[in-house]
Amino acid sequence: MSAATDPREQVVQLIGAARPDIYVWDVIADAGHGQLRVMIDREGGVDLGICEEISKVLLPIREQWALEVSSPGLDRALTRPEHYTRMVGREASFVMRTPVDGQTSFEGVLVAAGPDSVTVETGNGRLEVPYADVKKSTLMWKLVKSR
Repeated sequence: MSAATDPREQVVQLIGAARPDIYVWDVIADAGHGQLRVMIDREGGVDLGICEEISKVLLPIREQWALEVSSPGLDRALTRPEHYTRMVGREASFVMRTPVDGQTSFEGVLVAAGPDSVTVETGNGRLEVPYADVKKSTLMWKLVKSR
């Protein structure tokens, strides 16, 4: 792979070839500092062993970058349509650039996700939320107490 190739593309190719069960959540390149942060996810979660394994898979690009491999965390930011698609059924919070049905912030369950918008079930009904209008969206993690 050439140095001119997009680091995200390189990461996705290398991980996809070695571990198709791993989803590349995000790749953040800081070319000024030569740092590459790779956030991965998989069904059942990500542990230190998986991060170490993926670090080894990414060995071909470690000559160009100081590498950090981690999970996006439980309260991860939703920034791409595929993030919403993967998290349908889960609860998320939204802060909007433009109000949707008069609301600039709300929480709800992701019901469906398409290429341009996500449908969210809130306490007031369903909202169709265009991605272009979302300022910030975060997956919500709540501790459920057992009785």
